[in-house]
Amino acid sequence: MKSLQYKLIVLMIVSSIFTLSSQEKTDNRFEHKIIAGFNIGATAPTSIPAEIRSIDAWWPQFTPQLGYNVTYKLNQKWGLGSGISLDYKGMGTRATVKYIYTSIVIEDGSNDALEGYFVGKNETVVKLAYATIPLYATFNINQSWQLRAGGYASYLFSGKFSGTASDGYIRVNEPTGEKVEITKASFDFNDKLRNFDFGLILGAERKINDRFGIYSNLNWGLTSIFPSDFRAIDFNMYNIYLTIGLTYKL
Repeated sequence: MKSLQYKLIVLMIVSSIFTLSSQEKTDNRFEHKIIAGFNIGATAPTSIPAEIRSIDAWWPQFTPQLGYNVTYKLNQKWGLGSGISLDYKGMGTRATVKYIYTSIVIEDGSNDALEGYFVGKNETVVKLAYATIPLYATFNINQSWQLRAGGYASYLFSGKFSGTASDGYIRVNEPTGEKVEITKASFDFNDKLRNFDFGLILGAERKINDRFGIYSNLNWGLTSIFPSDFRAIDFNMYNIYLTIGLTYKL
């Protein structure tokens, strides 16, 4: 099902690009561009919870962005922009945690599922794939520089949030509950991810020549990636990513 959704989204983007690029450019108020870049950042809380005692490592995933943007020029300075893109967001982290509420499966052959307060080492891998529609205002500082600000709506068509817990113990159900030693356990919350993400965009583009440009956008999610009733992670996590890439004017 996810594979079919992915193919439909790619087909929709490609069809839109070819349809619009094949139209006669009788109205120069519209500017059409293909964009290609990478998302660098984290899916994380906006402040580090007390349960996370230290972040020991962070590494990026392969997180490209590919899409199509169109801008309608209101005048020489101002415009309105939108489009559609495929956005991959993700990262990996290792952390030392204390009394963080979670749900894990012990990897000792028993496959026992436990839920409670974990103390020890945590490793998490996040891989998210979205179809994104932005809507933003543009402002041309001069012929080379353009600023943009607005928002975006994204639909999740593929998601992974999983990892391991190790070198510690879990207090089942409550901080004073039964203590179970954990050598290594795993967790998988893929099917708990929220289907939609909404957020803000703030960025700029630098024109290189008549066709090419470079751009950078800060994408700040306002919607937690998990529903509010999901307890296995007891704090909100947001997509906060910087996109850097190239534009090509059609």
